[in-house]
Amino acid sequence: MKESKITALTIFSSVIFFTALLVFWGTYYPSHLVQKEQMQLFLTGFDYLTCHLAIQDGFAIYCGEFLTQFFLYPWVGAFVVSGIIFSIYYPAQCVLKQLFGNRLNVLAFLPAVGYCFLLCNDFFYISGALAVGVSIWTIVIYLRIAAPNLRMVFGLILIPLIYWLFGGTYILFVLSVISIELVIRFKKDSQISQMPHIWWFISGCLLMGISIPLVVRHYLVIDTLLQCYYSSAYYKFSLIFPSTIILIFLSVPFLILYQFIVQNTLSAKVRTILQYVFGAFLLLYMGYGFQHYPNVEEEKEMLYDNLVNRQQWFDIIKNAEKNPPTGSQGRLALMLAMGQTNQLSTRLFSFNPHLTDFFIPYKLHGMAPLIANEPYFYLGLINFSQMLAMESIDSSPDAVMPVRAVKRYAETCIVTGQYDVAAKFLSYLQKNLFYRKWANDASTYLNNEEKINAHPLWGKLRSSQVKDDFYFQFDQVDLTMIALLRGNPKNRMAYEYLMSSFLLQKDLDQFLKYLPLSRSMNYADTPLVYQEALVYTKTLLPEWPEALAQYKISDDVRRRIELYAGAFKNGGNKNPALMKQLYGNTYWYYVHFNESTSKN
Repeated sequence: MKESKITALTIFSSVIFFTALLVFWGTYYPSHLVQKEQMQLFLTGFDYLTCHLAIQDGFAIYCGEFLTQFFLYPWVGAFVVSGIIFSIYYPAQCVLKQLFGNRLNVLAFLPAVGYCFLLCNDFFYISGALAVGVSIWTIVIYLRIAAPNLRMVFGLILIPLIYWLFGGTYILFVLSVISIELVIRFKKDSQISQMPHIWWFISGCLLMGISIPLVVRHYLVIDTLLQCYYSSAYYKFSLIFPSTIILIFLSVPFLILYQFIVQNTLSAKVRTILQYVFGAFLLLYMGYGFQHYPNVEEEKEMLYDNLVNRQQWFDIIKNAEKNPPTGSQGRLALMLAMGQTNQLSTRLFSFNPHLTDFFIPYKLHGMAPLIANEPYFYLGLINFSQMLAMESIDSSPDAVMPVRAVKRYAETCIVTGQYDVAAKFLSYLQKNLFYRKWANDASTYLNNEEKINAHPLWGKLRSSQVKDDFYFQFDQVDLTMIALLRGNPKNRMAYEYLMSSFLLQKDLDQFLKYLPLSRSMNYADTPLVYQEALVYTKTLLPEWPEALAQYKISDDVRRRIELYAGAFKNGGNKNPALMKQLYGNTYWYYVHFNESTSKN
């Protein structure tokens, strides 16, 4: 194939690869990027940088956190991640070209594609991919040094430098330069000058690669032996060394040795056929990988979580109408969104609700999802919201403060009047590029009761707080809502959560008991869901009490229950699918066809 065609094919394949990465991260997996941003707090101060430089691989972590903060904007994050992954592929291609003269080698895509799939798992850090890319670029620079003695000195200096700045990827560099020097030594037509003392150089590289982490562990860093070799820039759980990372470290030296063997044992025609075979294999692997490695259900859940964080309530409901959530986080977001937009009392049964949709139980082990905090905060259970925010900060598996939890904790301190603590957490946010403006504005509310009370959210939450002490239990949500209503009888969201709890438990006695409180909620008419429950209750009673006559039931609701009753009696009770199609969004369908734990 002519050189010009090879060059054009190389450029074309590189552009297609980068475009595919950008489309994937920007269109199919953006919510994961936003979540990565929420799980860290990058500070701009010089002391934050020096703290990172004081540990091995700290610079990689610092750079990774710096870039991750831009994931707040999904398409910017997609561009950054795609660029990092591309920076693994392109220098690998350059290394093979410098050694063997091949402008296009399909196998150079493998490390980049592999790391792309690793990053679909939130336990793998961006800093690890960045470190791998930088290490491969140093190999390109190493190869460009023509003088062998200078190249040897440069390589020996780079080993401890890469180790300290980028951690475990120094293994990739050491094995790659050893492979390169062996190839240069035995390659007959090598255009790169051989080292005069190659075996001493290889021995020195191996000795440094083995001894440097041991010296660091003994004199500088108190850590496990595994971490001193591997470091913490790659995987969230420091006591685990994923085998996939080992494969990434071995990939570049393997490609170098493989290409050397192939080029010296196979004809040009066979090598070309192998390129096509590997190209087809790579396409199949990418297709398989994009189908199996990304967690699509988790992406849907994270989308709802991110919409809650941005308070885009109507977007949550609109998205649920098209793609109803099935996971606990998505369903919690939907209930919260309907509560925030005053639709819970009219559309509750439009989304096949369950009693467990309103809260995610708090567990004493592990880190609770950040969204678990949200309903408590917006209901007015500020102390419990504050506790969960601190739990999220303390239980982070990598000891990094999640910026979302820090922000929420500061808000709860402002609402409860803990101004000194709020000032401390706001000072962290003031050192962040994207939260500085919000933190500076929030600081103006400290010790200013009048301004806080006038705030559209904080003022409302301050008035909605529980006034009496009570014992919170997850299996008795109704008692919690009653406590909130004692503190503020006009807390509509708490009232609708309470009434929804009774209806979902099919506890009509408690529903009727608290129905009179609806008068203080400023409803224009009796909410639709309550009308449906009332008209159903009417069918169960021999006489309709005068006290309930004041609650208006529309003619449409009366007509629909008559149609429902007729359909139910004429075989509908044995055909749930048909009844769901016709009346699935009504309370009547829920009562007859949904299993629920009724209150005794």
